[in-house]
Amino acid sequence: MPSRPVSPRAFRALTAFLRSSAESSFVPGVVAAAGRADRLLYHEAFGRKALLPRREPAGRSTIYDLASLTKVMATAPAAVELATRGRWSLLDPLGRHLRETEGTPVGAIPLHHLLTHTAGFVPDNPLEDYGGDKSALYRAIAREPLASEPGTAFVYSDVGYVLLQGALERLTGRRLDRIAADLLFAPLGFRDTRFGTRSLDRSRVAPTERAGGRWLRGRVHDPRARARALSGVAGHAGMFGTAEEVARFASLILGRGVFRGRRVLAEATVYAMTTDQCGGNLGVRRGFGFDIESPYSAPRGSGFSRHSFGHSGWTGVSLWIDPEMDGYVALLTNSIHPNGHHDMKAFRAEAATLAARALAR
Repeated sequence: MPSRPVSPRAFRALTAFLRSSAESSFVPGVVAAAGRADRLLYHEAFGRKALLPRREPAGRSTIYDLASLTKVMATAPAAVELATRGRWSLLDPLGRHLRETEGTPVGAIPLHHLLTHTAGFVPDNPLEDYGGDKSALYRAIAREPLASEPGTAFVYSDVGYVLLQGALERLTGRRLDRIAADLLFAPLGFRDTRFGTRSLDRSRVAPTERAGGRWLRGRVHDPRARARALSGVAGHAGMFGTAEEVARFASLILGRGVFRGRRVLAEATVYAMTTDQCGGNLGVRRGFGFDIESPYSAPRGSGFSRHSFGHSGWTGVSLWIDPEMDGYVALLTNSIHPNGHHDMKAFRAEAATLAARALAR
């Protein structure tokens, strides 16, 4: 059934807020997309994609470092879809698929705890662990003590998604970028959303911070993702993309795995990703990938329902999806450019609230 129309005037308050945020330099610039399962209703760019070394305007085709949106747009869908297809079970202990962890407390952790950030890991393991190859990285993580008993606490951690990537790659014999390209990126018709960027697209890429005396532009910002062990393809970060293509992914999720009439993900996969898998005892609600209700839920704002879900990323990006409203909003910005991270909670919440009001009309 076609969705009900929304007048472009409904988004005037969102436009004014985003324009003001860019003009005040709270963010260098922002590209926003909002819509329903069957159509893109709003797609606008404000401000600049770069301030240094020179000022460059943002456009609707600007490519951003998607940071932790990688978790929900690549790693989690791949892990859950392979379980849905019977390739493995999310009850499997990690050590069954990653031999470097076998016989250790880390190896005994069921895969599903990696997806919900309840595996007991610290937020990040030492950067020095990433200086060798992947096998050395997994052995280093397995040697480090867990911060809590698996399943007893929620601690947002990149470590679980690094290990989940390793298990996926061992199971399939393929690197994560190829898994994601075949499973999602090609069926969704992505041209710009991928791990890393192409040299021909460099002028459209928004830079983040300086590293090694050079601006990171088209190289992932996360230092662990770009270190030798992962080389830009990581379970927790590494993807770049445009707002319009992030919107396509949102449409896929609202379509319960169907995009433009084609089944891409099983309906069971989408259900598991978007409904609470934490059991109700940890004070948070997380799906196998998506955040539903936690300290990271600012991108919901006050207009989307309690059954909505989404994710955000360190570089300034966020996505929130509401099946009750049949709506979503994607906000892409490089808020860490040029001087580093600052708190984006209020910005994300206000933008989401205004987007939800527009979609509800």
